[in-house]
Amino acid sequence: AGVPCHPAGTQPSQLTLDPPWTPVFLSQKVTLTCWGSSVPGPTTWYINGRFQWQTESNHTHVSKNHAVSSSYQCRSPGAGLSAPITLSFSNDWLVLQVPARVLLEGDALPLRCQP
Repeated sequence: AGVPCHPAGTQPSQLTLDPPWTPVFLSQKVTLTCWGSSVPGPTTWYINGRFQWQTESNHTHVSKNHAVSSSYQCRSPGAGLSAPITLSFSNDWLVLQVPARVLLEGDALPLRCQP
């Protein structure tokens, strides 16, 4: 039911978004890319900690036609599970966007206002 663990010592996959901001507007397409080892095989995708699908490539596209916020993770072949990234879709006409990546204390926090 939940996300499986990965063996100790395995490097985690890295999940990136393009565009790298959240929230995004409804119907806007976001490309999720999973980076890991060069081992061949399918990439596994999770939403809110639950398995969703597998793709032969290391990327997939997401768009929504209703306001929703979900946590995405991926697992590249030969690598561990990525850290979660929360992606929100908004039906507002103006949004204040923040980077979707994890920030550490002391990192600069760029903000972007999108009409």
